[in-house]
Amino acid sequence: MKKSLSNLATALFSTGKRSNWFYLFAFVPILLFSYFSAEFPLVLMIPLYAFIILLLKKHKLFSHPKPPVGQRLLGLIVLLASFFAYFVVSPFFPQASFYGFANYFIYTVGLFLIFFEIHVLKEAFSPLFLIGASLSSSYASDFAGTLFTPYLPHFTSFIVSLLKATGMAVTQSQTYPRMIVLFGSKGPIQLSINWACVGFISTYIFSIILVVLLYEDPSNIKTKITWSIIGVLGTFVVNIIRILSLVAGIYFYGNEYGQIIHSYIGYFLFITWSVIFFYLFSRRNTISQKIRLVHAKIWRRGTPAPS
Repeated sequence: MKKSLSNLATALFSTGKRSNWFYLFAFVPILLFSYFSAEFPLVLMIPLYAFIILLLKKHKLFSHPKPPVGQRLLGLIVLLASFFAYFVVSPFFPQASFYGFANYFIYTVGLFLIFFEIHVLKEAFSPLFLIGASLSSSYASDFAGTLFTPYLPHFTSFIVSLLKATGMAVTQSQTYPRMIVLFGSKGPIQLSINWACVGFISTYIFSIILVVLLYEDPSNIKTKITWSIIGVLGTFVVNIIRILSLVAGIYFYGNEYGQIIHSYIGYFLFITWSVIFFYLFSRRNTISQKIRLVHAKIWRRGTPAPS
């Protein structure tokens, strides 16, 4: 038995296989999220992005030596305990899923204790912050909703203006100012704009990912602020496109088609925008150089030649 345990430890912590085992175990929560949160694809972005962060930190992580045996045992206990977090959390948060962010947070701590010395936990700050902050998304949305719900009629009016600009026959209800009335091919249809339509959760999650990205990035503060504004405004625009697409689907094809759009279009647009944004951010230096070249050419054309 002791020889078997020794062989297992050698296999896990040998120089060549240690990183492979670490990333294999780090990927397990993504599979669990895929199973328990299949109806909420947006949730999967958090552990997936946390895993990408760990991949980017590979060289730094594995420059540290193996932890002592006692710490590994503690880490194993913490890791196994993470699967029972639901029974601790559910009495206080009945809406909690069997495997959620609380499980992942504890699991990640345990995983680091197994593979690295305890001081290396500081390298887990970004993925742990990402996970921890995501735990508060629904509560942050509820709090923001209490503050901004009174302003929803103004948001509804803005959406109605955009819809009218596209040529749709639509009006805002005078009796219920958060209600849109469509006069489409299927007859009059009433749609209510509630707090969930604003897209706060997607903006909140994007902002959390953005904070982690900028924390890890060595860019100057001006660059970080500029790209933060671009990211948040882009997320807002994407959400407006989502609402307009949903309403257009209902307007032209009826409620059934609109429900199909409602189920998938938001996730598709948000994930697509995230991929585009992070790609552009990774290419920001090249983009800045091209913008400066274009600006220089325009300036030279506008400058009169000397007489």
